[in-house]
Amino acid sequence: MALNMSVARVRVGGVEEEDGYALPRGVKPERNLLAAVLARAICDAFGSAQCDRHVVRSARQWLFGKMTPTRAFSFAWVAQHLDLDPVALQQTLRSYETNPVTLQERLSLLR
Repeated sequence: MALNMSVARVRVGGVEEEDGYALPRGVKPERNLLAAVLARAICDAFGSAQCDRHVVRSARQWLFGKMTPTRAFSFAWVAQHLDLDPVALQQTLRSYETNPVTLQERLSLLR
C-alpha cells in the first residue's frame, strides 16, 4: 500500500521543512496570509492612497458589515483566527475615523 502525501513535512531540531523550505517553529504562513488580508482591508478603507471608491466601500463593508464568524474569510472569522476580538477591533477601527492622526500613525505600522 503506497502512502500518497501532497506535502512532505519533516521536523528537525525546531525547524519544519515543507517541500524543501525551512520554516522556523511557530511560523504559520496561513496566519501571515490572514494578517495581510486584514491589513490590506484596513489600508484600503482608511489609507491616504488613491483608491477607487468601490475599493474603499468594499473594504469598509467587509470591516464593518454583519458579524459572521462561521463564514470563512469574513472579517469576524479572520479576526478570530488571528486571536483578535472582532467586536473590539471594529470599535477601535471606528474610533480612528474621529482621530485621523492616530489612524495615520497606526497605518504606518502596517506597511
